[in-house]
Parts: sequence; structure tokens; C-alpha cells
Amino acid sequence: MKSRSDVSLTISLACAAMCLAKPALAETRRLAVIVGNNNGGPTETPLHYAEEDASKVADVLAQLGDVHADELFLLKGRGRDELKEALSRATGMVTAFRQNPGDRTVLVFYYSGHSDGDALELGADRVPYSELREWVRDTKADVRVLVLDGCKSGALMQSKGGTKGPAFEINLTDQLDATGEAILTSSAADELALESREIRGSFFTHHFVSGLRGAADASGDGRVTLAEAYQYAFSHTLAATSATGLRQHPGYDYRLAGKGELVLTEMAQPSASLELPTGFERALIVLVRRDQVLAELTSDAARRVALAPGEYAVRAWKGTQAYATRVLLAAGESKNLTWAELQAVSSPSVASKGHVDIPEVQGLDTLTPEAQAEYLEKYVTVGDVARFIVTRYAAQEIEPSFNLYQGKYRKPLDGDDFYALAGRADLASRYQSRQALRIGLTVGAGALIVGGVVYSITGIRQPVPCGLGPGDPNFVDRCITHADEGSYSSAFVGIAGVITGSLLAIVGLGLNPHPVEAHEVRRLAEEYNAGLMRRLGNRPDSTPSARNSGVTFQFKPYASPRGGGLALAGTF
Repeated sequence: MKSRSDVSLTISLACAAMCLAKPALAETRRLAVIVGNNNGGPTETPLHYAEEDASKVADVLAQLGDVHADELFLLKGRGRDELKEALSRATGMVTAFRQNPGDRTVLVFYYSGHSDGDALELGADRVPYSELREWVRDTKADVRVLVLDGCKSGALMQSKGGTKGPAFEINLTDQLDATGEAILTSSAADELALESREIRGSFFTHHFVSGLRGAADASGDGRVTLAEAYQYAFSHTLAATSATGLRQHPGYDYRLAGKGELVLTEMAQPSASLELPTGFERALIVLVRRDQVLAELTSDAARRVALAPGEYAVRAWKGTQAYATRVLLAAGESKNLTWAELQAVSSPSVASKGHVDIPEVQGLDTLTPEAQAEYLEKYVTVGDVARFIVTRYAAQEIEPSFNLYQGKYRKPLDGDDFYALAGRADLASRYQSRQALRIGLTVGAGALIVGGVVYSITGIRQPVPCGLGPGDPNFVDRCITHADEGSYSSAFVGIAGVITGSLLAIVGLGLNPHPVEAHEVRRLAEEYNAGLMRRLGNRPDSTPSARNSGVTFQFKPYASPRGGGLALAGTF
């Protein structure tokens, strides 16, 4: 008969054997193909933020979605061939992952840009929805999630019986036993997708990314599922666009098998986070380095967002009052913002993708009609930030560029004039110096190119006199051969001038004359506009007070059927 110690030893060994016999947990591999294109067909107005939206989605998936850099394809401003090649490379990766039978793959495909209800519009190229679905299906990823942000994007799933509505439950697990396809679209098959200057992006992607960064974490478990992300994007996109009169209904369609939920992002992944205080109604989080709105929080959702280390601008609204501050987050820092750190500040309109309207101005209705007209003539706006692609599958940022405009008719404003208006004579002087250098380099480059071309042509065509007749035995050696050598020498010098001029032109055209970055220009513009509003609002009322005495004179504008001008008015 075995003793109690023998029985315990036997049970322990049995448990150890069972643990050893249990197969190792398989791995879920995640890939993403992210596409943004501001340009559509020849009749389409270019978008402002489609490529920027793609960058935001790529960032959040890389930071919080467990998508490794070499398994993320970011295509900005690219065409059909590049898209097909990226999906082909993703297919090769999926094939390699499937060498381990236990591994499962999740592919996220995102698109922001023009669409006409039948196809994606990638500049001059088109990719029909049917072909896109076939390409994505051919990757053989176990789970495929397609997210489309474009006008009439709901047509992608219309033939499959997709519906629009806020509530649904995805029976999908991240525990390696799920298969199928899910489609999220930003608008119905007959609706426009809207952009906003305030958030510098499209409404749907803005709220979708905000949700992935933590705003959609309804359960509070630090993980955002596909269902939570969609529900959050749906409700907030619908609410935001309803105020514009152009309601936008995101949609979904899914064919998934399995149990549980697919987790898209985890808050435990980031190295920093920011939590806002209670009591705000709405807040925007802006990455200062890129001047990029990363997330929006509202009072009906979570107050914490996951972020990468860096400097952020926060603007929150409570009632009609706006508050702002800047926050510097270090790696590993979890900061709780307080109202004491937020300062009251003076506080845009919406358009369908590709259009720009005059922004709404808070407090404009409190000014006199004359002051309103002067404000709308003198206020300053900063054009959209432009970034360019220099690599095949990754976005390489260069120094931001922007345009300055004055007044509601967007009259172009030179940088030195803007800095003078903002009261920064030092920046105006530096702008003039950099602009002069840029012009000098460009003009010099043009002179070298033109001179090189002319010298090459004239050197080749100009005969070299040798003083010998054709019958002289030295004629060929001294005249023909010497002339050829002279032609070659002239051509070489001319080509060298063209190459040098081209390099100078690249340097000159690429030189940014602005001495400060885009976010600082925006700050100066906001301060100038706020000062202009205060100055116009503090003007003495043109209506005489009962306490006025003596005689006063002032000029007043007048208009009549025969014309208008200034009239001298006197008060006695």
C-alpha cells in the first residue's frame, strides 16, 4: 500500500507529464496594408487628409496593434501596381507563416481616398471593389479585416447584404480558431464621406483611430476589440456629421466563424498614456511634432488614450469655453491631466472630401458689422501641411510645407508679411534672408542649365579653323580630328553645367524659407487672429453715449444705388 507521500509524488509527476505533453501555444501573426491617396480621377478635387489618415492608422497599429514594422505596408499617393505588389508580398508572408500549422494570421487592409461606389480611385488608376476583395482573399489570411473610408464606400458590401447600424456582435476569437472576413465602411452606398479642417482628417478615420487608442474601451479592460472600435466610430461619426446636415452612416459586413472577440489594440503596448480630468465635453489630442490630430475624447467614452512619448497639445471644451495646454510625455509615463493645468483660450466648418469653406469664428457675431467685415478681410489661415513619400513602402517625412492666406477669399500671404502682422520682425527678417537665398540658388541654377545647353550646342556646331586646305596631307589630323576634340570638350563642359544647375535647383526649390516649424506658424496665426478679434471688439461703439458732450467727428462707410465711400459724420 502506498504512503501519502508516494501518492502526492505520483500526482505531481502526472501533472508535470500532462503539462509537458500540452503543445506550445501557437502565435497570431498580424499584417497590415494601409493605403491613402489624396488624388482621384481627372474630374475629382484632390483631398486634403486621406494620406494623413493612412499615417494615423499605420501608427496606431504599429504602436498598439502588435503589427511589426516589416509586416506593415504603408502606401501613400501610390497606384494600382504598388497596391497589387504590396498585397502580393503580404501573401508571401502569410504562406511563410502557415509553415507552422498552429499559427494564425490576421490581415488588416485600410483605404482612405476617393471612391465612386464601384472602385477605389488611386490617382489615374482604378481598382474595382470586386477585384480588391479577390486580391485580399487570395492572401489566404485566416482573418481579413477591410476598412474603407471614402465616398459611397458602403457599396463594397451592398451585394453581400451588409447593413448599416450601430450594434452587432462579432463571434471571433484571437485564440487561433477563427476564420473569415469583416468589412467596415465609412459611409453608405449613396453617401459622401466628410473631412474636417479642425481635426485635419476624415470624421470616420478620426473616430476610428481615437477608439483604437483607448476611447472605445467600453469594458475598461485595456483592450479594444473590432466590435468596440466599430461601435465607437459609428456613433461618433454619425453624431459629428449630423451637425453638418450631411449625415454619414458607417456600415459593416462580416462572415466570421469562431468564438470570442478579435482584439485590434491593447493599451498595455504603449510606453506612455494620458488621462483627461472629468467634466469636459470634448477634447482633441495633437502630436506637436507633426501638427497632427491623433485622437478625440468625449464625455461619454473613456478618458485615457495610449500615446507614444513626445509633446502633445490638448484642447478641451466645457460648455462654450475652450481650454488648452501642452504636455510632454516621457517613455513609460502615465499622466493624469488636471484642470489646473488647462488654461482658458478663445476658440470650423465641414466639407465633403476635397472642399474648403470659410471657417466659423467664435465671437464674430458680437462685433459690429464694420468690425466683422474687417475681421473677415484680415484674419489669417494656414494651409494644410504637406508631406512627401521618398521610399516605396514607408512614409519618410521631410520638412513640412504650408501656405498662408489672409481673409475669407484666401488671398496668398507672403511669409515676411505674416510675421510682420504677428509682431515678429525678427522672423520676418530671417524669412527674407532665406527667401533671397532660395531665389538666388534657383536663378543661378537656371543660368547654369541654360548656359550649359547653349555652350554644348554652339561648341558642337562651331567649326574650328585650321588654315589648311583639303588637299594638305595634315588637313585630316589638324582640322577634322581637332574639331571633333573641341566638340567633345564643349559638350562635356555644357553637360557638367546642366548637372550642376540641376543640383542647385533641387537645393533651392527644396529650401523652406520659413524659419519656424508649421505648428509654431499655426500658433502665431491663432494669436494674431485672437488679438485682431480683441482689438476689433474693444473699439468704442460708433453710437454716441448719452454722457458724450462736445463735438466729435468720425468717418463712416456708406452705400447707395449710385455708389459708396466714406462720409464725415459729426456728433454734437
